[in-house]
Amino acid sequence: MKRLLPLMALFLALTFLIPVVTLLLTAPGGEAASSASSPPADAASSGSSSAAQTVELEPFLILDEMKNEVTAVSARDYVLGAVAAELPMTYGDEALKAQAVEAYSYACAMRSLADGSDASLQGAHFRANPSQRLGYVTDAMMQVMWDDAYSENRARLCALVDEVLGEVLTYDGAPALACYHAVSCGRTEAAENVWGQAVPYLVSVDSVLDTTSPDYAQSITFTPTEFSDLLKINGTGVETSGDAAGWIGETVLTDAGYVADIEICGTSVAGTAVRSALSLRSAAFTITYSDADGLFTVTTRGYGHGVGLSQYGANAMAAAGSDYREILAHYYPGTTLETMQ
Repeated sequence: MKRLLPLMALFLALTFLIPVVTLLLTAPGGEAASSASSPPADAASSGSSSAAQTVELEPFLILDEMKNEVTAVSARDYVLGAVAAELPMTYGDEALKAQAVEAYSYACAMRSLADGSDASLQGAHFRANPSQRLGYVTDAMMQVMWDDAYSENRARLCALVDEVLGEVLTYDGAPALACYHAVSCGRTEAAENVWGQAVPYLVSVDSVLDTTSPDYAQSITFTPTEFSDLLKINGTGVETSGDAAGWIGETVLTDAGYVADIEICGTSVAGTAVRSALSLRSAAFTITYSDADGLFTVTTRGYGHGVGLSQYGANAMAAAGSDYREILAHYYPGTTLETMQ
C-alpha cells in the first residue's frame, strides 16, 4: 500500500485543480463554518440499520488549507460533506451512495498512509478546502449551497449516507484508492496512463453512457500565438516555428481513447501535458487548424482525468436500475465491499 502514496497525493492535487460535475451544475457558495457540524435534528436519518449505528467509526484529521488548521471530523460528517461537495442532489440515490462509499474508502486509504513523514500535513491524514468546496463541505456551506432546499436535501443525504456509512472498498485487504471524475470519454482511463503507475482496480472499463452527457464535448479556440505561448510557459518543451498549419503531427491514443502522445512541431508531448498546458477539460482531445480564420480548435470529450468512477456514468447506471454495489463493482473491478468492524 505504501507504494501508492505518491499516486494518492497526485490524485488529491488533481481533485483540487480539476472541477467536478457539481461545479458545473451549481453556483459556488459563500463562507463555510470553521468546522464540520452535526446535522440538525430534523435531518437525522430514521430507522436505518447502518454500520454507523453499531460501529464507532474513527474520525479523520483534515487540514483546512484555507485556515491552515487541522480539524477532527467525524466519519459521518466527512462523508456527508464529501458527497455534497462532489455531486448535485439531482443525482439518483444509488449514485449518491456510490459516491459516499468512494469518499469513505479514499479517506480510509489516506489515513492508513499518514505516517507523519509529510510535515506539510501538520499531523493531518489529508487536506481539503471546505470554503472552496474542495474535498468536502461543512453543514454551513450546505445551507449556502442549497438555500431553501437545505432541509429537504440534508434529510435525504443523511438517510442515504447512513445506509452505507462504514462500508469501504478494499483490495488485497487494504482500503482502495477510489478515484473518480465527472465524465469519461466513453471509457475510463487506466491509472498508469495518467499517473505512470498501474493500479489493479483502476483499469479502463466501458462507460458509454457518458457520451449522452450534455457536458460531454467542448471546443475552444486559440490563436497560434496563444497556443505557442501556453505550450512554452507550461514546460512542454515545444518550440514553434514556421507555418502553424504544419505544427500538429501524429496523435497516438490510449486504448480508452485518450491522447497518449501528440507530435507538435516535431516534439512528442504527452496528452496529459498538453491538457495541463492548455487547461483542457480532458486528455481526450483533437486539435485542428483552419487557414480560413487562422485559429486552432481543440475539441475535448469528457471532463476530468478519466480514472476510476465516472460520476455521470454512475448516475446513468443508477437511472437504468443498477444499485450502488453494481456501480462500484463495475468501475473498480477486483475490489471487495466490506463493512468496517
